[in-house]
Amino acid sequence: MNFHSKIKIGKKLISNQINSPTYVIAEAGVAHLGSIANAKKLVDIAKKARADAVKFQAYLTDELVHPKYSFWYKRYKSKEVNFNFLKKLKDYCSKKKIEFLCTPHSLTAIDWMKKLKVSAIKIGSGEIGNFLFLKKICKLDLPIIISIGMHNLDEIKLLKKNLVKLNFKKIAILNCCTSYPATSNQINLLKINDLKKIFKNAPIGYSDHTTNDLAIFSSVSLGAKIIEKHIAINFNDNRSQDWKVSHDQKKLIEMVDSIKSIDKMLSNNKFLSKKEIMQKKWASRSIFTKNKLSKNHKISLEDLVFLRPGDGIIIKDLDKVIGKRLTKTVKALEKLSYKILV
Repeated sequence: MNFHSKIKIGKKLISNQINSPTYVIAEAGVAHLGSIANAKKLVDIAKKARADAVKFQAYLTDELVHPKYSFWYKRYKSKEVNFNFLKKLKDYCSKKKIEFLCTPHSLTAIDWMKKLKVSAIKIGSGEIGNFLFLKKICKLDLPIIISIGMHNLDEIKLLKKNLVKLNFKKIAILNCCTSYPATSNQINLLKINDLKKIFKNAPIGYSDHTTNDLAIFSSVSLGAKIIEKHIAINFNDNRSQDWKVSHDQKKLIEMVDSIKSIDKMLSNNKFLSKKEIMQKKWASRSIFTKNKLSKNHKISLEDLVFLRPGDGIIIKDLDKVIGKRLTKTVKALEKLSYKILV
C-alpha cells in the first residue's frame, strides 16, 4: 500500500516533493507548566518566528503513569491540563492565526481532540506498539504525524503493517531520537531514506532533540518536509527536561528563517539563475582577432585571442571559426561575428 503523498493541515499542504515548503511545528509540549499565561507566551513565540503550527500535549495522569511511581506521577500531574485549558489555547491560536496541534497521551485526551476539531493529530514516540491507541486515533479520520523515536526496525515495520491493516493513508512519519539531548552519533539522519522506502509516498520529517540546528538543516536538505522543535520560556528548570533541547524566541526565529532559505535553495531546479546567466556573458570569453587581417584571409588559431566579455562568438565555438574566410578587412582586437565569415 502506498500512503498519500500529500496531507493537508489547516490551510497548508505538506508534500513529499523535495521542492515543497517545509512545515515547521514549534513544540510547546508542557513547557507552560500548567499556566495558561505561559502557554499563550509560547504561542506568541511560535507566531513571531513564523512557525506553521504550535503544538501542545494533553493527558490525564491517571491514564498515563502508575501512581506507584510517585516521582513521575507528581511530575506529570503538575503539568496536567484539562479540556477547557486546551480550548482556550486553540481559540488563542485562531486569534493569532497559527495552527493549533496537540499530542494526546491518553484515551480521554483523544476524545478531547475530536471535540476541539483539531486539523491533525501527533502521536508521540512513546506509543510504541500501542495499536489500540493508534486505531482509535485513525477513526477520527484526521492526518496523523507519528514520531518513531525509540522504535527499532521491526517496530517500525510493525507500525506500517498496522496502518495498512487499518487502510489508513493520511500520515507523515518523523525521524526522531528520544534522548535529551541527542548527540551527533545518535541521530542517524540516513534513517530518513529508510523511512521513505518503508512508508512509500508519505511525507517524512524530523523531530529534533539536539542543542543546535545542524540535524534540522541537514534533514531538510535530505528531504524532511516537517520539522518539529521544542520551545520554552523557562530554562534551567528542574520541573522539565525539555528545556535542554528547546529554543527561545530568538533561536526559533533564526531556525525558521534558515529553513525558509534552504527551501529556496531546493525549490529552483534550473541549472542557471538569471543573474548567473548575466554573469556568464561577462565571465566567459569571445573570439577576437590578434592583429589586422585582410579580406579573404583564411583564419587560423594563430590569428586569434580570447577575451572577455563573452557576448560574441564564444570560445566553445572555436571550431566554427577556424578555416573560415573573412568577407572584409578587420582591425586588431576586433570581435568576430558570423556575418563576416564564410
